[in-house]
Amino acid sequence: MDTGPRHDELIERLRDLLKNVRLVRQLRTDRYPSVPTGLVGTLTLIERTSGCHAKELARRTGLDPSTVSRAVAALVAHGLVERRADPADGRASVLAVTAAGHAALDEARRWYDDLLDRVLADWEPRDVEVLTSLLLRLNTDVEGALGSTLEAVR
Repeated sequence: MDTGPRHDELIERLRDLLKNVRLVRQLRTDRYPSVPTGLVGTLTLIERTSGCHAKELARRTGLDPSTVSRAVAALVAHGLVERRADPADGRASVLAVTAAGHAALDEARRWYDDLLDRVLADWEPRDVEVLTSLLLRLNTDVEGALGSTLEAVR
């Protein structure tokens, strides 16, 4: 595939997307502060992995363990996550979403669903499928391209 020497237009569209993601996160947090800014994704991952360790959470998010530790501490302080004894290792703890955390996630999901319903109202279903597929491919390929670089840093 001949992409030319530069990807200026793609880079600009990615910058626009990242800017919009920041704006969406800020607006959602301003209106629905039940989950601290930027932690909906972390809370969602804890919910999906039911009983994960912070170390596993850091690996899955690609974040530094100290960053994950601060995020988990904020979620615990807000009553959205709790630490439970790991049945396999009494010295370790696993993370679990509380009832308040599940309620906050339900609220956030409804908000995001409503936003996407409005954004995609005039889109053909096939266009949404194609975008979803291409975003998955882009993310997978970026992770693959960065893989050796990330391993060298860790």
